[in-house]
Amino acid sequence: MVRWKATIFYRSEAAGLVDVTHYLDEMLDLDDVVESGPHWDTIERIEILRIGGLIKDLTLEAAAKL
Repeated sequence: MVRWKATIFYRSEAAGLVDVTHYLDEMLDLDDVVESGPHWDTIERIEILRIGGLIKDLTLEAAAKL
């Protein structure tokens, strides 16, 4: 089940920032994506977004009561 969207922004001389999006089942999969991609020193930033979720609008306080 895909739960995370990770977009990696790489620096490029020809194109400026190049973004590559990966959909991940687990956060620990991001390590393999980074290791198998271009040299990690070309990474400007990584943006990670949660996809879906079972409980919409859950707050920290409400989660503590679960």
